[in-house]
Amino acid sequence: MQFGRSDGKKIFQVIEKRLSKASGYMNEGETQQARSEYLDLMDYVMNNEGKLTEPYHISQIFTRIGEGLFKLGNDREAIKCFEKAINRNPNDLDPLLKKGLVYLSMDEMNRYALECFEKVLKKDPNNEKALSNKAKVLRMLGWRSRAMQAFRDLIDKDLSNISYVHKLVKQHPDDPDLWKVEGEYFEKVGKKEKAVKAYEKVLALDPDDEESFNKFVSLLQDDTDRLLKHAQKLEKGGGEKIAERLYKKGLEKHPDDLDIIDKMTEKNPDDISLLEKKAQILEDQGKMDEAKEVYEELFEKKDDMDGYYDKFLELEPDNIDLLYDKGEYHYSEGEFDKALNTYNRLIELGEDNIDIWHNKGACLYHLEEYEKALTSFDIALERDEDDVEVRMSKGLVLYEMEDYESAEDTFNQVVKRDQDDPKAWYYKSKIGAQQGEKKKAMNFLKRSVRLDEKFKERAKEDEAYDNMRDSKDFKDLVS
Repeated sequence: MQFGRSDGKKIFQVIEKRLSKASGYMNEGETQQARSEYLDLMDYVMNNEGKLTEPYHISQIFTRIGEGLFKLGNDREAIKCFEKAINRNPNDLDPLLKKGLVYLSMDEMNRYALECFEKVLKKDPNNEKALSNKAKVLRMLGWRSRAMQAFRDLIDKDLSNISYVHKLVKQHPDDPDLWKVEGEYFEKVGKKEKAVKAYEKVLALDPDDEESFNKFVSLLQDDTDRLLKHAQKLEKGGGEKIAERLYKKGLEKHPDDLDIIDKMTEKNPDDISLLEKKAQILEDQGKMDEAKEVYEELFEKKDDMDGYYDKFLELEPDNIDLLYDKGEYHYSEGEFDKALNTYNRLIELGEDNIDIWHNKGACLYHLEEYEKALTSFDIALERDEDDVEVRMSKGLVLYEMEDYESAEDTFNQVVKRDQDDPKAWYYKSKIGAQQGEKKKAMNFLKRSVRLDEKFKERAKEDEAYDNMRDSKDFKDLVS
């Protein structure tokens, strides 16, 4: 090798010999002797530098000395050697890179390390070692977005550089950013299942990572079973929040998927819209028994019996039992017009019994359609003339029509069949009071009260007894 002076070659040979000697000490574990040899050699080179005319070779020598000192743990002296190497040949990026590695190994010197790696990359943007170590130090500094970009740049240069990330993942398995880089890599190279697992790990560690969440869903969107499987896995690991988001996202992609709806319903038992959706899907699929069960649960939660009967009659418009139930429900709620429509529908379907005509007449009575009510009660009595309840209802209609003679005759027919009917005696009493027959009215009222005390209270407020309120017998009875 040409150094420009006659003794330069001899000096270089001495340096090589001493470098080998120092390396031998180090290999044999004699670290103190190795350190002394490297430091003495550094002085020797500096003292003889003028005889070595090639800065490139001088830079290399200082770099090799720095490497030895770094291996021995003499970081400060190593940095001095690398700085001397840089000063001799600023274009040699190797000592600058290694200076950064020394800083990276030292406590609280990461910023200096980053500065070194960035200087290398400024001159050589494709330097993979500088890229990987820059990403590593950015991660250590907590600069997440910059670290992520550095890892991406590294992999973009060469996909094989993912090995750096794999190694870091093993060392730091709880770092979601590293798993995210792995997920992006696996997605890029078409390893879909590995990408899914990587993003799943990200979400387990950082449930708020929206980008990973969307990528995770995108990879699973065409496979509901796998989406459910991974969501359940996250849920078991404590990620209930992210699991629920996955179920929701899955439902957006597959709005008719019953498995997802069931999971969402399990999570949100009071969500009426989910039950509505499930019931409608089952109905559309022709699974009527299952649909009915869900509709029943739905309307119970909604406390909507109108909706319940309307829906079930939509499914089975000629269901006799259901129509009877519907009529009774509306009647009990005081919805007499709806009840009447229901009983009319039953009659259209061929129902022709005392109950249906009695119920229809009762609705007409409350709707004050008295003539029609009488017709219904008469038809009912044609089915069973001895039915006391129907006859009593007919008497009430006649009373409201102020046909007291016919009403009294009807109530007489009632007590003829049931002498202990308090209501019939009460109305017979009212008719007597309104016709001025006070004695008869009192006798009938006493009999009614004996049979049922509630008629005493009714009599107190009943206008039919206005002309009897001052009599002692009336006062004694109702007091």
